[in-house]
Amino acid sequence: MSATGAVTAVDAKAGTLSVKTKDRDLDLTATSKGKVLWGKVKVGDMVKVSYTEKDGKMSASSITMVKAPSKAPAEKTDTK
Repeated sequence: MSATGAVTAVDAKAGTLSVKTKDRDLDLTATSKGKVLWGKVKVGDMVKVSYTEKDGKMSASSITMVKAPSKAPAEKTDTK
């Protein structure tokens, strides 16, 4: 599974990360493979996480920085 959202908490030493998506809040634990970017993300960053869920626990296998959604450009009007 994967989700995109804003980082709300990160603890690189403990290997935990909280991400708020538009639908829910995710509390993730890093797998050894997923810890690569853990120390580089900070609260407020937009990220995409790939994770698995087993026994109610979510384990993140990868995390990727993404750009924050930009506002839609203003509509152009043709003034001929």
